[in-house]
Amino acid sequence: MNTFRTFDGIQIAYYDEGKGPAVILLHGGYLDGLGQFGDFERILPLAERRQEMFREVFGGALPLPNPPVEGRPGLVRALLAAGARTILPDMRGFGASDKPREKAAYENSAMARDVVALIDHLRLEDVDVIGFSMGAGTAARLLLMRPPQVKSAILAGFGDYAIEDHVMEFPKNWPVPDSVPRPITARVWLEEGAKILEKGEIVPGHLASANLIGARVTGTDPKVMAAVIRGALMNSLPAEALHGIDIPVLILNGKADAANLKIGGLLKAIPTARAGECEGDHSSTPYQPTFQQAVVEFFNDQWRLRGCVPTPQN
Repeated sequence: MNTFRTFDGIQIAYYDEGKGPAVILLHGGYLDGLGQFGDFERILPLAERRQEMFREVFGGALPLPNPPVEGRPGLVRALLAAGARTILPDMRGFGASDKPREKAAYENSAMARDVVALIDHLRLEDVDVIGFSMGAGTAARLLLMRPPQVKSAILAGFGDYAIEDHVMEFPKNWPVPDSVPRPITARVWLEEGAKILEKGEIVPGHLASANLIGARVTGTDPKVMAAVIRGALMNSLPAEALHGIDIPVLILNGKADAANLKIGGLLKAIPTARAGECEGDHSSTPYQPTFQQAVVEFFNDQWRLRGCVPTPQN
């Protein structure tokens, strides 16, 4: 574990392993870098507790993720085996990094600016980026900043709801109460989660209580997560801004990732984007062999085009 002070003095922790072309991996909410991209056994106890709490609160839960054995070592192992250097920051608010409770600490694309600061700290000249869920939003904001060192990106566990004013559609059997303002945009839905986190009480029959369940399962400070939501996640991406992205982008979601099946808006907004395909739902996708293969193949193509020939590791 390494640390550095980012642009505003916040301490960011990160792992840095391997040699070869550098890849920065940006994790989703409630987890840290290795929790998202490391060995599946790290998160299995969390998944079991989350399932138990969902059953208690909602009367049912999705099956536990059960990825194939070959995918369980995680994406870090797959990238290292392909000859990459893997860099995993714990984003501000998570893991071993500082966890400010103030909304202002997450505003103005602070997480993306942390990534730029990390690139500068490590003196990277060329780097590829992959973000999952919250990390994909961070990666997208990073691309809007257009740092010259970033050569390609994968946005995974990510859908059209991230685009400004996009209306979210929930399956009719999902517990979304009538009290939630309509139309439900990502901003509206995230505010529901933030309010529950700040109050610290499960709201029966309200799917946004999943935020507090996630905090309790992972040990995340609910007030920190509420600040992350309000400061970072509620600011949707303007479609016009995405038009300016000019590096290769792969949008990669599991076939069973219900919240991220619609990506047509992203493909239209990002001129250099294309869609990939893999197995998995939102919980299991990072541990699916087809996900890891798609990631390695995409980055291998980028490395080859740049004349970089990594040395695969056993």
